Amino acid sequence: MNNNDIEKDFNLGGSIERALSGDYELSPAAVFQEAWKYTIKNFLTFSPAIIILIAIQALIFFIALKLQLGDPALLLEAVKDPQFFDERIFQSIFVANFSYEVISAPLYAGISLMAMSHAAGLSTKPRHMAKGLQFTIPVIIATLFSLMLQGIASALLPLLSFYLTMAFSHSILLICEKRVPPMQSLLLSLRAINKKILPIAGIYIMVMLMFVVAALFYGIGLIFVLPFYFHVKGILYRNMFGIRLKIVASDTPSPTAASSNHPGSFDA
Repeated sequence: MNNNDIEKDFNLGGSIERALSGDYELSPAAVFQEAWKYTIKNFLTFSPAIIILIAIQALIFFIALKLQLGDPALLLEAVKDPQFFDERIFQSIFVANFSYEVISAPLYAGISLMAMSHAAGLSTKPRHMAKGLQFTIPVIIATLFSLMLQGIASALLPLLSFYLTMAFSHSILLICEKRVPPMQSLLLSLRAINKKILPIAGIYIMVMLMFVVAALFYGIGLIFVLPFYFHVKGILYRNMFGIRLKIVASDTPSPTAASSNHPGSFDA
């Protein structure tokens, strides 16, 4: 930036205060319409990042399963013949699932940041998924506690586990975009979700149904549902908590640029 550049910070959407008071607009139909628009607009640049994330998660899952079972083919045998399913296989699947979610959490955060940036009108590239790596430790801490609480809730009441999954859904972006500490991010996300629990629950239930329908068609529909899901979360975060952006205007004749140098956003 040269000396003639003029910087101005502004907030797009809601704020932490508005999120905690429920003082923001939330129309499920408008959220879905906008999420679909961003999904189509950014399909070619966003989908590769999601595919990379899934590939890394699958690799972590396979390695974790292999370390426990020795031969992952045992799982395939159990699928063919349910008699092979025993406590050891169930425990191995649980640990492998836990491992891939925790280890890949920083990359998941990067994908979430990309979707949030689309909701702010910014464009991204697949390499931007690495932006979540700078928040590795706090993101992993938040993910660990979230998964543990969801696991306990699932053992007590499956519906309670779904509620916690939804309630903690904005903790990652609060860490990366607002620099909120891990435990505080979980609490803030939960308190904000509770303010408009019914419409938000309706949105997440509809997205879950979309995942089910996509899976029924050999999983082909997931190439659209997955980015759509991330964009829904990005739009909800923007409307609830807001996104801090920075405009850089230049007095020189050269082309002007509008961007944000905040870790949670990208160059337009």
